[in-house]
Amino acid sequence: MDRAVLLACLPWLALLAGGVAAALLLVYLSRTCVRPGRLLQVHRDQTGGVQSLSFVLTLPLFVLVILFIVQVSQLMIGTIVVHYAAFAAARSAAVWIPAECPPPEGANCISAYRLDPEAPDQHMPILDPEDPAYGPAPGGLTYIVEPGSFKYNQITAAAVLACMAASPSRDVGLGLPPAASGSGGVLEAVYRAMAPSAAANPRTTARLYNKLAYALHNTVVEIRFYHKNAEPPLLTYFLPPEEAEFRFNELGWQDQLTVTVWHNYALLPGPGRFLAKVFPSPVGADRVAPRIKQIGGVHCLPLTASATLVIEGEKPVVRYQYGVY
Repeated sequence: MDRAVLLACLPWLALLAGGVAAALLLVYLSRTCVRPGRLLQVHRDQTGGVQSLSFVLTLPLFVLVILFIVQVSQLMIGTIVVHYAAFAAARSAAVWIPAECPPPEGANCISAYRLDPEAPDQHMPILDPEDPAYGPAPGGLTYIVEPGSFKYNQITAAAVLACMAASPSRDVGLGLPPAASGSGGVLEAVYRAMAPSAAANPRTTARLYNKLAYALHNTVVEIRFYHKNAEPPLLTYFLPPEEAEFRFNELGWQDQLTVTVWHNYALLPGPGRFLAKVFPSPVGADRVAPRIKQIGGVHCLPLTASATLVIEGEKPVVRYQYGVY
């Protein structure tokens, strides 16, 4: 995770360094002399009044560079948060999928999944016992977990709660779904327990609910898992339950699990509106503005991250046996 976060933040670090260099260059070109001790006397000091013209000319550009630096810093924070959300969701999946829940989501089971036709290096297992190549083989299959089940919602909740840290607390017109009102109450109780002084602020509850509502509406989770052909195939739905190695919705006991999180990161109102404008460039098309989309009056930049863990199921650790499928 650390390496992935560092690689994702490298472009923002380069932009941040460029913004700081531009700010320092503007300070140098405007021949500004920073004297903090004279700030208290500046209202009486008329020395250098003729230089105010250069200050007025460079101030808008300097403020624009400062806002750019702040926005890039916020984007770095958002990138780290989304990567953490992917890890939190993957960790939640590794815990929830082996858990014993009400049918049909028993231990190591989830509602449903399907083959991913676009995944690379797909190798179908040999299911015919008469085939000379029948048995354990290299490669495997990638599956996509269908959304909507209890376990899937718990995994998504882990990503949503992580993305709340990077969500705006102002009201952007997104209401909290009725099903999430209980979660909002729990968050409020936990926050007030950790920060008792927050009880004096009447806007605390509204801000928490605004952050939760934005994260719920702008966070999407996808769960994939990879099942190796060295293990019995999951494609045993055509066998009687007593003969099948796996149930129809069961994952492999130690399959590789990948969770991808997409989050529409809310930009600051001023810089977001400026970055969303398409500017013609002689060196090529604008590659920033087309990526920014407006949702409910908020300019957003989609951020994505993935995390991979291994499911630790509760099946016996005996060696896998290939049966007659």
